[in-house]
Amino acid sequence: GPNPVNSKMAKWVREAIKCMNSMYPLQLAEGWDNVGVLIDTMDDEAQAGDGPAVAFITNDLTEKTLEEAMSKKAKLIITYHPRPFGSMKKLGRGDITQRIVLRCVRAGIVVYSPHTACDNAAGGVNDWLADSLLSLAPSSKTEVIEPSTKVEGTGFEGAMATKCGSGRMVTLGSAVSLPAVVQRVKEITGLAHVRLGLTETATAGPESVSNVLKIAVQAGSGLGVLKGCTADVWVTGEMGHHDVLAVCGGPTSVILTEHSNSERGYLPTMAAQLADKLKANGFADVAVVVSTTDADPLCIV
Repeated sequence: GPNPVNSKMAKWVREAIKCMNSMYPLQLAEGWDNVGVLIDTMDDEAQAGDGPAVAFITNDLTEKTLEEAMSKKAKLIITYHPRPFGSMKKLGRGDITQRIVLRCVRAGIVVYSPHTACDNAAGGVNDWLADSLLSLAPSSKTEVIEPSTKVEGTGFEGAMATKCGSGRMVTLGSAVSLPAVVQRVKEITGLAHVRLGLTETATAGPESVSNVLKIAVQAGSGLGVLKGCTADVWVTGEMGHHDVLAVCGGPTSVILTEHSNSERGYLPTMAAQLADKLKANGFADVAVVVSTTDADPLCIV
């Protein structure tokens, strides 16, 4: 390829990507995913400006969040969800994803996504969600549902190896009520409302379920990971109607936050960790900002 442009921008962007890869090693991502650098303008001579160093973090890359990133002069966008995700045969202005790609390229913006590498890494999204539930009862613990087989060379070997993988099972030290779990999920996500699928074994409303000991957690769309999990409650972002019926037909209740609401609350942690790593590596002048316009496209009205 072309000779790397060693502008100030190219250097800090490369460093930020290296830091992200150490926090959320890409080999921990699911095989179907599209992670890492999605739009690479780092070696583009025309884009190698030496403007302010701003990394912008968002859950979803939309035209709205792109406008915000550009207004903040960001040259690196870290989007938790990959966009683009699938392959493209053409780049035109009629398709929203293609339009976003073209705008990023024209502005010299690098786009990076950690997605399921961030779900599965120790200290990532699923750990944030699961660890937030530990305060429900003393002596509670969390473990990985499907441990990763790809930890070699990630820096998560040894004792950390069992802490990487998909899904988390929270085992509470003592039983709590279903409304207590609902309330905690609302606190974690900052939501006024969540969707609740009540187990058909409940004798009355949610308050009649007082024996919650096991909570299975998977950010986003959790069915693939949680299927077959024996737990009193599932916490995830979204599920289809028939899947909810099937799960709630047994002794399990389901709490749904909407897809990105199960993830977005983690972004300030990601930003702080990235800023700390950059600072430790001599890049203290990089500003890491979290989007304020990013929001789930669905809200309960």
